Amino acid sequence: MAKDIRIIQVAFNVLDPDQLQQYEHVRLRPNKSGFLKRLIQRDIDGGVTGPRQPEAAELQDDFMVEGFI
Repeated sequence: MAKDIRIIQVAFNVLDPDQLQQYEHVRLRPNKSGFLKRLIQRDIDGGVTGPRQPEAAELQDDFMVEGFI
């Protein structure tokens, strides 16, 4: 069976401490591509991969600055 494989590169600025930490985390994985694909799938499925953004319903009673800009 033939494969149609496409490559997307990810670049890390290792002078940025946050990006260096991300780079090292991925670099230490034996299957880097599989690891990143699992993170993407979690994001698609709505899983938590980082700081959670509040839902609009949670912000109903909060002051929203967008109306004043």
